[in-house]
Amino acid sequence: MKQGQDKLTTCKCCGGDACYESEFTTQEGKIDTWLCMTCGFTSNSTMTEDSETLNQTLELTATMIKDLRQNHDGLAYFPTAITMPDKGMLFPEPIKSTDGWGWTVVKAIPILKEEKEKFPDPKNPGTFYKYKMDMKNLKRFDKLCFMDAAEELGMFEKPTTPVYNIPEKIGKSGEFGTSSVSEK
Repeated sequence: MKQGQDKLTTCKCCGGDACYESEFTTQEGKIDTWLCMTCGFTSNSTMTEDSETLNQTLELTATMIKDLRQNHDGLAYFPTAITMPDKGMLFPEPIKSTDGWGWTVVKAIPILKEEKEKFPDPKNPGTFYKYKMDMKNLKRFDKLCFMDAAEELGMFEKPTTPVYNIPEKIGKSGEFGTSSVSEK
């Protein structure tokens, strides 16, 4: 898969100017994707009416997300749901007080060693999950505050990979990391 240039565009769902558009090239061809950082709706160029991708999505998606579906320019858009096992989850949820919906963020918390037996990983028999979702301390956000919810989840944290120092000197042939010792 090859990724093309990313850009911000106007969202078809909310009209906001923070819709992240990406292009990927797969063996099947080019796929365009959209994720609005204002409203959280997402789609891709394979989500056309009566497509296999859309039919599979409708089979596997929660009723509330299907009910919030929007159609624009022949594509189906849905609110996104994100699970990051070591950080938490972000998902749309009904808000009873407003008769509408909003975003909910649930943080992941470490599972204590004495509790690990309660959390087996069904995909890897004999192993256990390291985190569980803290459903007692969830945070809610307005439906047009997806970016705030994503930030709360930790989607925009800088990676914790080590930073390597690049040598200040360049060798005689132009490569980094070589230098000659000067004698005085």
